[in-house]
Formats: sequence, structure tokens, C-alpha cells
Amino acid sequence: MLHFLGGFDKILEVNVRNALYSSVDDSTQGGNTQSFLDFNGKSVVLNCDIGEKGKWPFCEISLELNKNLAALDLSSFHSMGIDVDYFSPVDGERLRVYLRNFDPAYSTEADPVSYKFNAIEYAPGLDNGIKVIPLKSFQVLSWWIAEYEVPIENSSPQFDNIVRIEIATGSHIKPTNYTIKLNRLVFYGYWLSETALLKINILMWVVTAIYFLVAERRRLAEQVNEMGAKADYLKQVNQQLYQQSLAFEEMAFTDNLTGTQNRHAVDRWLKDIVDFSQRNCHALSLVYIDIDYFKRINDTLGHHGGDEVLKEFGRVLKLRARKTDVVVRWGGEEFIIFCPATNLRGAREFAEMVREIVENYQWTNGLPITCSIGVTEYLPGEDIEAFIKRADNALCKAKQQGRNRVVEVFGS
Repeated sequence: MLHFLGGFDKILEVNVRNALYSSVDDSTQGGNTQSFLDFNGKSVVLNCDIGEKGKWPFCEISLELNKNLAALDLSSFHSMGIDVDYFSPVDGERLRVYLRNFDPAYSTEADPVSYKFNAIEYAPGLDNGIKVIPLKSFQVLSWWIAEYEVPIENSSPQFDNIVRIEIATGSHIKPTNYTIKLNRLVFYGYWLSETALLKINILMWVVTAIYFLVAERRRLAEQVNEMGAKADYLKQVNQQLYQQSLAFEEMAFTDNLTGTQNRHAVDRWLKDIVDFSQRNCHALSLVYIDIDYFKRINDTLGHHGGDEVLKEFGRVLKLRARKTDVVVRWGGEEFIIFCPATNLRGAREFAEMVREIVENYQWTNGLPITCSIGVTEYLPGEDIEAFIKRADNALCKAKQQGRNRVVEVFGS
């Protein structure tokens, strides 16, 4: 947009301050043309009387670049603006403009004609103002290419070292008076060419794109790291929550006082073990235990001492129970041990062992402690509550028979 609005335009004007003006005609080549150069303050005027003697009569204004301007590098210019009034006997007659380029590849200082002729021919007319001519409209004269046997790679227009500018009469002029009035000569270009600007724009876009890609990659990496940190944090929190849930689950299904399981645990587990036992024809027995005279213990030791007895009693049962057995505090001083894969006889033997251990155990408080036990085996198709009730009935019989004993029942 800045290029389109002229932000990179540059203008170079050639005038008497930076160029040496002179008149040139065919008198140096055997002709008899006479030319006179005049300056009127603003314009350079060439008056010439074309003679009849010359083979190719002509006259021209020659602008040789002085030390202030040296040679002109017009490679960054795109157009030439020229304001010329051409007085000739024929309306619309054309004149020639030469931009002479010096290049050691084809030029020598001793032969000015060897300077390349970048030429344009046009009809300037009178009082038409400045005419803008694109430099790409200039062509190299074919006779010059042939005369100096210029190779094809050097035969195209070239503007990088212009040392002379010539404004000359055109072809087929007549022996009469001609006047060339040069009012203004200017070149238009860009500080940056469209191609260079396009390359810079592309480079800026590429750099910007790379910057944003790097920034986006860094942002995404930070997001990934942040997400990873959050994931680790959530993993840690979940682990803590899981551990807490395990603790809460243990609290929900474990008796806080004795460390044995409670009735909630049995409610969830007992139905499954009964179904398993029936499907696989495995026996399932139940040992129902009650501490003898526990009220007397409470009265003697107080409730806190009674709780300590229950804790120690629960530890003893858990230590003596087998790996497959489930020890449950059923309520108060009552405990149940469920014995999977154990028939009535095996359960009776296990119960008797428990009774003897309790009787002979050296309790912390020093009091003698015994227990009464009821034992029964599950009957196929029996209701679970009926199963437990039969064990409770056996326990009652053990108490009725004097306590500190084991009573077993099989049927109702």
C-alpha cells in the first residue's frame, strides 16, 4: 500500500547544475549542418540549419554528466519524463532520445560511438508539456549491435551506467531550420523496486510467521506443561481421594473399636458367599460368640475398661481366625465368625479352640474372661436371617447350660 501511494518514489532531474550541455551535428562527419546552443534561464534551445552535404544530416543536444552526477545508474528508475518543443517543417515529426550506457564489455573511452544506444523515437509536438516514457520502451539500435558485433547477452537495453544523454533530430529530415527546445528532463523511480519490496514483504511475512509459529509453539508447550502439571496434580489429588475413599470405606465397613468388620460389611458380602457356596456345593458355617458376664466386667472396670476388653477380644479373634474366615462384631459383646468351606464338625472344632484360647488367655486387666459359642451350618435354600437365627439359638442354649461352652445345631 505504501508503495502504491508513492511512499518509495524518487525523482532525479537532469539540468544545467549537474550536466554539461553541448550541441553536436554532422559537421564532424563531413556534413555542413550548423547548430547553435542557447540558454534562456529555464530551457536549453538548439537551433540548427540542416545542410545538404552530409550523408546522414542531424543535430542534437548532448548532455554529458559532470562530476556532480558522475554516471547515472537508472536501474532503479522506471520512467523518463521529458518536456520538449520540436519546431520542424513537418507536423508531428519525430525526434530521437538516446540514453548512452558505458560498459567495458562492449565500450571503450576512446570511441564514444561504442557507448550503447538505448533509443526511443517519438513526436513531442509543441507545448504538450512533459511526456512520461517507460524505460522499458527503449530499444538498442540494431546498426550499433551489428557494427560492434555485440553478443546477444549484451544486446538488450541497459541503464546502470548512463554517461551521456542525447536528444536528436529524427529520420529523413530536410535541409532547413530545426529547433529543439528542452524544457525539462527528469527520471522517476523507486527507492525500493516493486520486486525488492515484494521480497522484503515476503521476508517480513516469513519472519512474522516464524515468530508467531515459535511463539505459538512456546505457548502450546507451556499449555502442555501446564496441562501436565495439572494432570499430575489431579493424579495426586485422585490418589489422595482414593486413599481417603479407602479409609472411608474401611470406616464404613470396619468396627472402629475392635478393628473387626461390622454388619454393613456382612450385608454386602454374605449374600455373595452364600450364592457361591450353593453353586459350588461348599459348606458354610457360622460361629456365634458372646463374652460371658460382660455387664459384670463393665461394672468392675467401667465402660472404658469394658471397651479395652472388647478391643483385645477382637484382636484375639482376628489372630486366631483362618485366612478365609470373616470376623464381625455383631453388636455389643457379640461376635460372629463366618467360616466358608467349613462343615459343622470343622466349625465345632474351630469354636472349641477359640473357647479354650479365650479361657486361658492372659488378659491385660487380669480378670478371667470366658465366652459362650453357638455353631451351625448353612442349609441349602435357607434364608440368611434364619441361618443366623439358628446360630443365635445355639448360643442361647450354651448360656443356659452354664456358659463357657460350645453348642452346635444343624436343623431348626
